[in-house]
Amino acid sequence: MSLFLSGCAVDPGAAAVPEGAAGSDGKSALIRSLGEKYGEKFTFLENAGGGTMMGEHCAIFVGAESFPGDRIYAVHGVFDGKVQDRDNYMAYYFREKASSYLTELAKEVYGECRAFYEPDEEAVIPDSIGKNSDVRELLRSTKPYYSVILPTGQDMDEKDKKLDELFDKIKREEINCYFYIAYLDSNELYNELGSARGIDRAHIIADCDLGMDENFNIVERQWG
Repeated sequence: MSLFLSGCAVDPGAAAVPEGAAGSDGKSALIRSLGEKYGEKFTFLENAGGGTMMGEHCAIFVGAESFPGDRIYAVHGVFDGKVQDRDNYMAYYFREKASSYLTELAKEVYGECRAFYEPDEEAVIPDSIGKNSDVRELLRSTKPYYSVILPTGQDMDEKDKKLDELFDKIKREEINCYFYIAYLDSNELYNELGSARGIDRAHIIADCDLGMDENFNIVERQWG
Protein backbone atom coordinates (compact mmCIF):
# COMPACT_ATOMS: atom_id res chain seq x y z
CA MET A 1 0.00 0.00 0.00
CA SER A 2 1.30 3.42 -0.89
CA LEU A 3 1.09 5.23 2.42
CA PHE A 4 3.32 6.89 3.14
CA LEU A 5 14.46 17.50 12.51
CA SER A 6 15.31 20.08 13.24
CA GLY A 7 14.35 23.77 13.23
CA CYS A 8 13.56 26.75 15.36
CA ALA A 9 10.25 27.07 17.16
CA VAL A 10 8.25 30.10 16.11
CA ASP A 11 6.17 32.03 18.61
CA PRO A 12 2.69 32.60 17.17
CA GLY A 13 2.65 35.99 18.84
CA ALA A 14 6.00 37.05 17.41
CA ALA A 15 6.45 40.43 15.77
CA ALA A 16 5.70 40.80 12.07
CA VAL A 17 8.35 39.65 9.66
CA PRO A 18 10.32 42.65 8.34
CA GLU A 19 9.16 43.84 4.95
CA GLY A 20 12.23 42.62 3.09
CA ALA A 21 12.20 39.19 4.76
CA ALA A 22 8.87 38.09 3.34
CA GLY A 23 10.14 38.68 -0.17
CA SER A 24 13.31 36.65 0.32
CA ASP A 25 12.02 33.97 2.66
CA GLY A 26 8.29 33.36 2.89
CA LYS A 27 8.67 30.53 5.41
CA SER A 28 8.70 32.84 8.43
CA ALA A 29 5.57 34.69 7.32
CA LEU A 30 3.74 31.44 6.59
CA ILE A 31 4.69 29.94 9.97
CA ARG A 32 3.62 33.13 11.73
CA SER A 33 0.29 32.95 9.88
CA LEU A 34 -0.24 29.39 11.13
CA GLY A 35 0.53 30.44 14.71
CA GLU A 36 -1.96 33.27 14.56
CA LYS A 37 -4.62 31.03 13.01
CA TYR A 38 -4.37 28.14 15.48
CA GLY A 39 -2.85 29.74 18.58
CA GLU A 40 0.09 27.39 19.01
CA LYS A 41 3.76 27.09 18.13
CA PHE A 42 4.96 25.64 14.85
CA THR A 43 8.45 24.50 13.84
CA PHE A 44 9.87 24.51 10.31
CA LEU A 45 10.77 20.97 9.19
CA GLU A 46 11.52 21.11 5.47
CA ASN A 47 10.53 22.59 2.15
CA ALA A 48 7.63 20.97 0.30
CA GLY A 49 7.87 22.38 -3.17
CA GLY A 50 10.09 25.38 -2.54
CA GLY A 51 9.11 28.94 -3.29
CA THR A 52 9.93 32.16 -1.50
CA MET A 53 6.66 34.07 -1.87
CA MET A 54 8.37 36.31 -4.42
CA GLY A 55 6.33 34.37 -6.97
CA GLU A 56 3.34 34.19 -4.62
CA HIS A 57 4.14 30.60 -3.71
CA CYS A 58 5.67 28.86 -0.71
CA ALA A 59 5.08 25.26 0.44
CA ILE A 60 6.58 23.80 3.60
CA PHE A 61 6.19 21.05 6.19
CA VAL A 62 6.04 22.18 9.81
CA GLY A 63 5.75 20.53 13.19
CA ALA A 64 2.87 21.48 15.50
CA GLU A 65 3.22 21.50 19.27
CA SER A 66 -0.10 19.64 19.62
CA PHE A 67 0.88 16.84 17.24
CA PRO A 68 4.50 15.87 17.92
CA GLY A 69 5.97 13.63 15.24
CA ASP A 70 3.50 14.72 12.53
CA ARG A 71 4.23 16.88 9.51
CA ILE A 72 1.71 19.64 8.82
CA TYR A 73 1.59 20.79 5.21
CA ALA A 74 1.26 24.55 4.65
CA VAL A 75 1.08 26.52 1.41
CA HIS A 76 1.04 30.19 0.50
CA GLY A 77 -0.32 30.34 -3.02
CA VAL A 78 -3.21 31.06 -5.33
CA PHE A 79 -6.49 29.32 -4.49
CA ASP A 80 -9.68 30.05 -6.39
CA GLY A 81 -8.00 33.04 -7.97
CA LYS A 82 -6.89 34.56 -4.65
CA VAL A 83 -3.53 34.54 -2.88
CA GLN A 84 -4.14 32.71 0.42
CA ASP A 85 -2.52 30.54 3.08
CA ARG A 86 -3.84 26.98 3.29
CA ASP A 87 -2.80 23.93 5.33
CA ASN A 88 -3.93 20.49 6.53
CA TYR A 89 -3.78 21.13 10.28
CA MET A 90 -7.45 20.22 10.74
CA ALA A 91 -6.84 16.75 9.31
CA TYR A 92 -4.60 16.05 12.31
CA TYR A 93 -6.92 17.86 14.72
CA PHE A 94 -9.77 15.51 13.71
CA ARG A 95 -7.63 12.39 13.34
CA GLU A 96 -8.99 10.49 16.37
CA LYS A 97 -12.61 11.33 15.54
CA ALA A 98 -12.07 10.39 11.91
CA SER A 99 -10.46 7.08 12.89
CA SER A 100 -13.36 6.27 15.22
CA TYR A 101 -15.94 7.15 12.60
CA LEU A 102 -14.28 5.01 9.92
CA THR A 103 -13.81 2.15 12.37
CA GLU A 104 -17.51 2.05 13.17
CA LEU A 105 -18.30 2.13 9.46
CA ALA A 106 -16.12 -0.94 8.88
CA LYS A 107 -17.48 -2.78 11.93
CA GLU A 108 -20.98 -2.60 10.46
CA VAL A 109 -19.70 -4.91 7.72
CA TYR A 110 -16.90 -6.97 9.29
CA GLY A 111 -17.62 -6.99 12.99
CA GLU A 112 -14.26 -7.18 14.75
CA CYS A 113 -11.70 -5.15 12.80
CA ARG A 114 -9.25 -2.30 13.13
CA ALA A 115 -9.44 0.76 10.91
CA PHE A 116 -6.89 3.52 10.47
CA TYR A 117 -7.18 7.05 9.12
CA GLU A 118 -4.22 8.95 7.70
CA PRO A 119 -4.43 12.39 6.08
CA ASP A 120 -3.10 12.97 2.61
CA GLU A 121 0.22 14.52 3.57
CA GLU A 122 0.29 17.01 0.71
CA ALA A 123 -3.33 18.11 0.41
CA VAL A 124 -4.73 21.25 2.00
CA ILE A 125 -8.04 21.43 3.85
CA PRO A 126 -10.82 23.81 2.72
CA ASP A 127 -11.04 26.98 4.79
CA SER A 128 -14.64 26.08 5.62
CA ILE A 129 -13.42 23.25 7.91
CA GLY A 130 -12.89 24.47 11.47
CA LYS A 131 -12.70 23.08 14.98
CA ASN A 132 -16.49 23.13 15.27
CA SER A 133 -17.06 21.22 12.02
CA ASP A 134 -18.60 17.76 11.90
CA VAL A 135 -15.97 15.10 11.24
CA ARG A 136 -18.06 13.89 8.28
CA GLU A 137 -17.57 17.30 6.67
CA LEU A 138 -13.81 16.81 6.88
CA LEU A 139 -13.99 13.29 5.44
CA ARG A 140 -16.15 14.45 2.55
CA SER A 141 -13.91 17.43 1.78
CA THR A 142 -10.58 15.59 1.65
CA LYS A 143 -9.17 12.33 0.29
CA PRO A 144 -7.67 10.44 3.26
CA TYR A 145 -6.07 7.02 3.50
CA TYR A 146 -8.59 4.55 4.96
CA SER A 147 -7.21 1.14 5.95
CA VAL A 148 -9.13 -1.81 7.40
CA ILE A 149 -7.19 -4.66 9.03
CA LEU A 150 -8.88 -7.96 9.87
CA PRO A 151 -7.92 -10.63 12.42
CA THR A 152 -7.84 -14.39 11.87
CA GLY A 153 -10.98 -16.50 11.41
CA GLN A 154 -12.45 -14.62 8.44
CA ASP A 155 -14.44 -16.29 5.67
CA MET A 156 -12.18 -15.65 2.68
CA ASP A 157 -14.92 -16.69 0.27
CA GLU A 158 -16.80 -13.59 1.41
CA LYS A 159 -13.99 -11.10 0.83
CA ASP A 160 -15.37 -9.58 -2.39
CA LYS A 161 -18.94 -9.47 -1.13
CA LYS A 162 -17.85 -7.77 2.10
CA LEU A 163 -15.68 -5.30 0.20
CA ASP A 164 -18.66 -4.40 -1.98
CA GLU A 165 -20.76 -3.79 1.14
CA LEU A 166 -18.18 -1.47 2.66
CA PHE A 167 -17.63 0.37 -0.60
CA ASP A 168 -21.38 0.98 -0.87
CA LYS A 169 -21.26 2.56 2.59
CA ILE A 170 -18.26 4.69 1.64
CA LYS A 171 -20.11 5.83 -1.47
CA ARG A 172 -23.30 6.67 0.44
CA GLU A 173 -21.22 8.62 2.95
CA GLU A 174 -19.49 10.40 0.04
CA ILE A 175 -16.05 9.66 1.50
CA ASN A 176 -13.62 9.64 -1.40
CA CYS A 177 -10.50 7.93 -0.12
CA TYR A 178 -7.46 5.79 -0.79
CA PHE A 179 -8.74 2.47 0.50
CA TYR A 180 -6.76 -0.57 1.64
CA ILE A 181 -7.83 -3.80 3.36
CA ALA A 182 -5.72 -6.68 4.70
CA TYR A 183 -6.55 -10.10 6.15
CA LEU A 184 -3.97 -11.27 8.69
CA ASP A 185 -2.98 -14.74 9.89
CA SER A 186 -1.70 -13.49 13.27
CA ASN A 187 -3.88 -12.07 16.00
CA GLU A 188 -0.75 -11.12 17.91
CA LEU A 189 0.30 -8.85 15.06
CA TYR A 190 -3.27 -7.60 14.66
CA ASN A 191 -3.47 -6.59 18.33
CA GLU A 192 -0.09 -4.86 18.29
CA LEU A 193 -0.68 -2.70 15.23
CA GLY A 194 -0.39 1.01 15.79
CA SER A 195 -1.02 1.88 12.15
CA ALA A 196 -1.50 0.22 8.78
CA ARG A 197 1.96 1.20 7.63
CA GLY A 198 4.65 -1.38 7.15
CA ILE A 199 2.69 -4.52 8.03
CA ASP A 200 4.83 -7.65 7.79
CA ARG A 201 3.64 -9.14 4.49
CA ALA A 202 4.55 -12.62 5.70
CA HIS A 203 1.40 -12.42 7.87
CA ILE A 204 -0.98 -11.10 5.19
CA ILE A 205 -3.31 -13.76 3.78
CA ALA A 206 -4.83 -11.38 1.24
CA ASP A 207 -4.94 -7.64 0.77
CA CYS A 208 -6.46 -5.21 -1.68
CA ASP A 209 -6.01 -1.63 -2.86
CA LEU A 210 -9.32 -0.17 -3.96
CA GLY A 211 -9.06 2.97 -6.08
CA MET A 212 -11.95 5.27 -6.90
CA ASP A 213 -12.36 8.45 -8.89
CA GLU A 214 -14.19 11.57 -7.71
CA ASN A 215 -17.51 10.11 -8.89
CA PHE A 216 -16.96 6.87 -6.93
CA ASN A 217 -16.25 4.77 -9.98
CA ILE A 218 -13.82 1.97 -9.09
CA VAL A 219 -10.64 2.42 -11.10
CA GLU A 220 -8.53 -0.15 -9.27
CA ARG A 221 -9.36 -3.35 -7.41
CA GLN A 222 -6.30 -5.51 -7.06
CA TRP A 223 -6.09 -8.38 -4.58
CA GLY A 224 -2.65 -9.50 -3.51
